[in-house]
Amino acid sequence: MRRYVAVCLVVTLLLAGCVGGQGGTTTSPAPDGETTLDGTTTGEDATDDASAMNLYLSDEENAMGDFEHLNVSISKVGVKQEGGNWTEHDVDNRTVDLTTLPGANATRLGTFDVANGTYDTVFVHVDEVNGTLTDGEQVRVKLPSQKLQIHQSFTVGANESIDYVFDISVFKAGKSGKYILKPVISESGADKPIESVDGEDETEERKDEKGDERDEDENETEDNDESALNATFVGNATRGENATVSVTQNESAVANASVSVNGETVGETAADGTLTFAVPDADELEVEVETENGSAELEVEFETEGAETTEGNDGGQ
Repeated sequence: MRRYVAVCLVVTLLLAGCVGGQGGTTTSPAPDGETTLDGTTTGEDATDDASAMNLYLSDEENAMGDFEHLNVSISKVGVKQEGGNWTEHDVDNRTVDLTTLPGANATRLGTFDVANGTYDTVFVHVDEVNGTLTDGEQVRVKLPSQKLQIHQSFTVGANESIDYVFDISVFKAGKSGKYILKPVISESGADKPIESVDGEDETEERKDEKGDERDEDENETEDNDESALNATFVGNATRGENATVSVTQNESAVANASVSVNGETVGETAADGTLTFAVPDADELEVEVETENGSAELEVEFETEGAETTEGNDGGQ
């Protein structure tokens, strides 16, 4: 009888142990900062393990003084780790008026969890641009690509939160009357000053300052046109072959100008102001040249039989 009771007791204990282990977790919480058996971290230290990136949008002046409003609608943003994959984040079709963000003024698009490490690219997807000039005229602002990219290296440390400014501006393409929306590398990065405008209305003082800047821009327009950046093709641009672009300013060759082809950066000009690149097998060729002092654009539309038609050679400040 005693042996029977002992066996029953052992069986009962074994069954209790099995039932208690079915959930896979402990019933009592682990102390703050300690690791549980399933490898997760509890307490306040658990949130400290995540790095974060506050992504801000700002603009550099350029031709912004021509606009009363320049509304940009952004659907998502993203980053790419050095040698790694893209990571995208939705921003719920956020619309921002770039005219309210001159200089260090910036608005936060969002805060995103990121892995610590080195990153080499940040991008924003722009779905729509609506521009209204100071005289009330509605103008078309061209996008080189729906995805504006900045190729720039920066590092996010472990348990670190960084502020990154993505600067966008509008450039006037010479005397053509066209405007181009592009990122500004020199004003972007994780080391730029930020004055957040979130939750604040534009003051009358800021409006007056904007008007003064607009008057100064108008007075300097003629001088700027004389020193505009110019880009031309050396020879023909033929689909599927190599082409050479030449960049000058004040009739002098411009070295180290960034050149993009159909929205992708292909390199920088040499000391003689030229760069040779492969022409994509596409119906249209768009070449954009950018320096700290200005920008220029070339457009070519290829005909079905392989001939090409140059649409324009635009220079801008």
